Amino acid sequence: MREGVMPTDPERAAALELVHRLREVALKLELAIGEFARTTGLHGTDVRALVRLLDAERAGVDATPSWLAQQLGMTSQATTAVIHRLETAGHVERLRSRSDGRSTHLQVSDSAVELGWHFFGPLLNRMTAGTTQLTPGEQISISRWLTAMAEAIG
Repeated sequence: MREGVMPTDPERAAALELVHRLREVALKLELAIGEFARTTGLHGTDVRALVRLLDAERAGVDATPSWLAQQLGMTSQATTAVIHRLETAGHVERLRSRSDGRSTHLQVSDSAVELGWHFFGPLLNRMTAGTTQLTPGEQISISRWLTAMAEAIG
């Protein structure tokens, strides 16, 4: 067996097995996102923008257009096009910033949240059911590992 495919060091092989399982989860989630985009007529980037905006809301972050551009790794012009498509479809609203009345922040509309839950709700329910079977210590360990993986990716 080639070293790059299956390492001979058992510790490295075990670590890579976990990384490959993470990659499998990421691929399956990407396929689900693609299916959601296809069935709703959205671009994949539009869906990623909605996800990041929902993440911002959960974290209490004031999501501005420039923040979204940074999160998506896109130019401000390309991000403006994404925001325009999402606004036109009724999925995103521009609201005056609470801290600075001159700037705007972005919020996912209630109808878009409902649409997302209709599609992703069953998947999220299955995923959380699997997670609740773990002990609190296992959940903490997995959370730390996933954080380390996200940081390793960049």
